[in-house]
Amino acid sequence: MNKEDLKKLGIEDEDLIQKVLIEHGKGIEKFKSDLAAKQQELDGVASQLTEASKQIESFKGMDIEGVKKSADEWKAKAEQAAQDAQAQVSKLKFDHALESALRGAKAKNPVAVRALLKETDLKLAEDGSIVGLTEQLEKVKTENDYLFESEDANPKIVTGGNKTTTNTDPIVFAARKAAGLETTT
Repeated sequence: MNKEDLKKLGIEDEDLIQKVLIEHGKGIEKFKSDLAAKQQELDGVASQLTEASKQIESFKGMDIEGVKKSADEWKAKAEQAAQDAQAQVSKLKFDHALESALRGAKAKNPVAVRALLKETDLKLAEDGSIVGLTEQLEKVKTENDYLFESEDANPKIVTGGNKTTTNTDPIVFAARKAAGLETTT
């Protein structure tokens, strides 16, 4: 969905179009995050399966005690791999949620703003929000406001419309008259 699609639907208000595109983008970003998380999880499972296949092949020539020992070792490795995969998925979700929150806070350079945050104090909530981010962002905004887009509306430039001089100095008036220039006041 883009700006032209919304205009074809009859929406003309630029602010409304911008808001619709932002909300649409948030939805797409959530699906991208979920897809990336599932892909990460799938890659972890695939590597575990490959490792399990190698381990099964090595069991063919082993004795029973050796198989039991290897099975216990494999179980520990599989549990560790599952924990590592879960940690990677959690980190990916946190990174995506933080990036989205910084874009929502109108950070001009999210990487620079992120460098100023104390990420150990931030936690990902169940609803996808970042707990503790608001307080840190307020501090960063007050200390480094140039990193964020201004929330004030752009100033409106007004040009003068009347080209008459308001100078009432008699010397200037006489000089203008002598020079043949307009002498209106």
